[in-house]
Amino acid sequence: MNPYRRILLIMTEVQANAALSRAMALAAASGAALHVLGIHEPGELRVRHELQATPLPSVSFVHFSTELKALLDEQLTRGARPGFEAVETTDPRDLVPACIARYAPDLVIKGCSGCSLIDQLARTSLDQVLLHASEVPLMFVPADAPTMPGNVLVAVDVSQPSPLNDALVVAGQQLAKQCQAQLQLLSAYDLPIAMLANPDLAGPWADEVRESLQLPFDALADAHGIAHSHRFFSEGAPLRVIKSHIATLGADVVVVGAVQARRWAKLIGDTTERLISHAPCSILTIKPTPYR
Repeated sequence: MNPYRRILLIMTEVQANAALSRAMALAAASGAALHVLGIHEPGELRVRHELQATPLPSVSFVHFSTELKALLDEQLTRGARPGFEAVETTDPRDLVPACIARYAPDLVIKGCSGCSLIDQLARTSLDQVLLHASEVPLMFVPADAPTMPGNVLVAVDVSQPSPLNDALVVAGQQLAKQCQAQLQLLSAYDLPIAMLANPDLAGPWADEVRESLQLPFDALADAHGIAHSHRFFSEGAPLRVIKSHIATLGADVVVVGAVQARRWAKLIGDTTERLISHAPCSILTIKPTPYR
C-alpha cells in the first residue's frame, strides 16, 4: 500500500518551482491525489473594508488566484490536474491549520523560503506556523532541490527512548521507496561538557556514554533492516553533525522530528527550526504521536 494517498502543496507565489515539481512527481509515483492550496497575504492597506462583516478580496488576491490557476492548468501535460483552492489571510495562524485539517493529507509540501530570527522568535512566518500547527508530515523543499530525491538521511535522537525514532525511520523508508532512493540513518550525540574539558581523565566515562547510546542506535537500525554501511553514529552538536553528513553523503532529504523547543532553545529555535531557516536540502518533519 502506498504511504501517500492525498498530498497537499502549499504555494505562496505564482511560479513553477522545485516544490511544485516534487509534489507532482510524488503524486505520480504514489498514485496520490494532489491538491494545491494557494495562500495570499495582502500587502496593501485595506482600511475601507475593515468594517465589513465579509471583506472583499483584494485586487492582488484576485490576480494571485487567477495566475496560480493558470500555472496549474499548464501542468496538465505532466499528469492529472491537481485540485485547487486559494485563500487570503493576514494571519496564517488562524487559517492554515483548519485548511490542512479539512483536506486531511498524508503529506504537506511547501517551498522553503527560510525565515529571519525575528520570525523564528515570534513564530509568525508561514513555515513556523506549519511546523508548530500541523500534525501531518511536512516536507520543506528549497529552490535548488531535485524533482525526486535520490538519497534520504534519517536523523534520530537515541538519548531517550521514544516512538518518534521508529516513526522517523518508517517515514524515511516510505519516502525512499516511492523515490527509489538510498536510505541512511544518523544519530548525533553530545558528551557532557565536563568530559570534553578533560578528555584524558574522562575517557573511560566517555566510552561508557558512547556505548550506552550506540546500543539503542544499533537496535533501532537492526529492527528496521538498515545495513551497517548505511549507519552513522557521530559525536557533536546535532545541527553541525546533521549538516556535515548532508554534505558528505549528498543527501537530498533529511528526515527529522518536529518537537517543542525547551528552555533556552526557545530563543534560538530547536535543531529542526534552524535546519528549515537555512535549509541545506529538503527537510521532512515528523511530529511525535500525542499520548492518549
